[in-house]
Amino acid sequence: MVVCALARKNSARVSDCFCSSRKGWQRHATTYLSVSLKGKKVDLAVRRRNPERWRGIEARLGRESAIWLATVRSDGRPHLVPLWFIWLDGRIFVATSSYSQKFVNLYHNQNVSLALPDTECAIIIEGEAHVAAHQAVDTLANYFYDKYEWDFRYDDSDEFRLLEITPHKILVWGDGYDNEGSRVL
Repeated sequence: MVVCALARKNSARVSDCFCSSRKGWQRHATTYLSVSLKGKKVDLAVRRRNPERWRGIEARLGRESAIWLATVRSDGRPHLVPLWFIWLDGRIFVATSSYSQKFVNLYHNQNVSLALPDTECAIIIEGEAHVAAHQAVDTLANYFYDKYEWDFRYDDSDEFRLLEITPHKILVWGDGYDNEGSRVL
């Protein structure tokens, strides 16, 4: 767990954030934001994204062949399944049957968790899934074909749905940047 303690520098927009990690408290630069929440001023510390680390994460998401998707059944039981996927423009796309358990689960709860199968260099994503816009189907079908030589449009196209997952939180560790903390989004 990462715990941040904010130390604001006078009225500057940039502050120091001290995070607890396995190596003890470490300092890193953050952007300081003040927002109004229910009429009260709240101070937030938002880490600057390391561009080199982010490029590495995006490259890995682009080349991995499978991702594990977790959804929740209407009775609260989890459902976990590996899937082929496409990472494009900061979102994950998967194709699935409209009769599959995961698709049925998303009818009740659109929140999902995803993880790459590597335990040494983990990438875990939490987000929200919905059926992708119809205009995106042809473009994404081409991406799926280029990556997997599979075109879901011709595997009983009335049955398959393209799902778009928007990440709200991304956790990464084991990528050589552990001193920056695990949360990257």
